[in-house]
Formats: sequence, structure tokens, C-alpha cells
Amino acid sequence: MNYWAKHKIPLTHPQLLLSEHYYRRLWLATRNVKISRREWLDELADTFRDFDGDITDSFGLSYELPLIDDVFGDDPDMRWLGYYLKPDLGGYCPYARSRKVERLQLLDLYFRIKHPKVAAHFEN
Repeated sequence: MNYWAKHKIPLTHPQLLLSEHYYRRLWLATRNVKISRREWLDELADTFRDFDGDITDSFGLSYELPLIDDVFGDDPDMRWLGYYLKPDLGGYCPYARSRKVERLQLLDLYFRIKHPKVAAHFEN
């Protein structure tokens, strides 16, 4: 019998995820991780595979993560991530905004699982 409660992480609501403040902080955190864009698929898959907790939706129900390959589709070179990480001319803001919520949610979950102290600043 397992007496330890599993760590629960709620999925970030798309409206919050796409808000200017949250989006920019997620973008900055992703830019600062020293992983090449091609290594991100493996990094995400390894992080979610090794996570011994539960992810819940906005209703508190267990959320089953989609397959990484399904979410990122036919983009094994992660070109989407390259475009996502591209800064504007000043270098402090994203050049363009992505509306791929499911991809952003996976990046957000990655930080909330692997770098929770960084993720704690996304909302503040």
C-alpha cells in the first residue's frame, strides 16, 4: 500500500497560457534551457515518462498526456520550436506568438515538473 500522496499538477488553462505575461515568461524560460531544438522531443518524453505524479485538468480529473509525436506532428527537426524561440529585434520579446496551445501546455508542464521554481514565476 502506498501511503505517499502523488504529486498533482493541474494543467494550465489555455486563456492563462496565452496571456501576455505568462506567455512571455514561458518563452524566456524555454529560451534559457540549454537544450538544442532537436533534443526537446526526447527531453519532453523523458520528463513525462519519469514523472511519478498526476496531471489534472481544470475539473480536477486525471489528464492523460497525449503522445509527444502526435502533438508535434511531422516536425522531427522541431522547426516550430525554432520559430517559437525567435526574439524580436530588441531580443526581449517573442518575434511572433504561437497559438498551438497543446504544444505550449507540454512546455509548461515540462517546467512545472522539472523546474518548478522557475515555473512558479510564470504567474507572478
